[in-house]
Amino acid sequence: MNEKTKHYLTISIVVLVAGILDNIMAVLFQDVLEAPLFMDMMFAMAVLFAYGIIPSILTYVVFTIIASIRQVIMFGQHNYVFVFTISAVAILFITWLFVRKKENIKKSVNFTFIYILCACVCAGFASSVISGIISYFTYNIPWTFGAMDKIIYAFAGDQLSFLGAGIVGRIPITILDRIITTFAGLGISKLYLHIIQKNKIGGGSPLIAVLSNERVFKADFVPLYIDYSCPHRNCFVRKKPGSKAFGGCNPL
Repeated sequence: MNEKTKHYLTISIVVLVAGILDNIMAVLFQDVLEAPLFMDMMFAMAVLFAYGIIPSILTYVVFTIIASIRQVIMFGQHNYVFVFTISAVAILFITWLFVRKKENIKKSVNFTFIYILCACVCAGFASSVISGIISYFTYNIPWTFGAMDKIIYAFAGDQLSFLGAGIVGRIPITILDRIITTFAGLGISKLYLHIIQKNKIGGGSPLIAVLSNERVFKADFVPLYIDYSCPHRNCFVRKKPGSKAFGGCNPL
């Protein structure tokens, strides 16, 4: 198994696992705890920070497929959750526009915090508008008006139209949700990349080495570092202490 195949296989596994974990978080917060938070994009955000925009969108697609299947099994029909993929893509794209240049989130702690906070606010506003419009056109469809919607419209009050309440009522909840899931996603991605860097063996991850039945030798261990100078922003270089970096560019 060559390096490129291992790279894409690793991303595929991460996308699948992240989609499953986002479903678990959504069920926990929305259905079990009935908390006024969505919490369904934490691991999609982690994938965004680790691998870029396309894998993060695919992660939410996996989330949507699993969520739709779960609703069909539980209720006999889905609640058009897949329509909200438009809102999720907007969130991921806006956040990506802020963080695609890694040097912007590698400066001081205060700058990074404010920078990502701005991304959360912008993404939250965009998501509120898109989701409010979607809810306006789907509110009379069975299973689309859940506990979260009741909280949103109750928060907005009776002074606004149904469309206005759907947008305005979402803004504080969505921005708070964006802040929590984005910073949590950043932390998860840093932990994940740290583990990958420490455990890269022969150019591939230990997981892929096991899947491909590769033998692992001590001499094969070479530290892996993220190449932030690469224009693709997702490439790795291997280097030994005291020597120049070696290894090829591996863009998504």
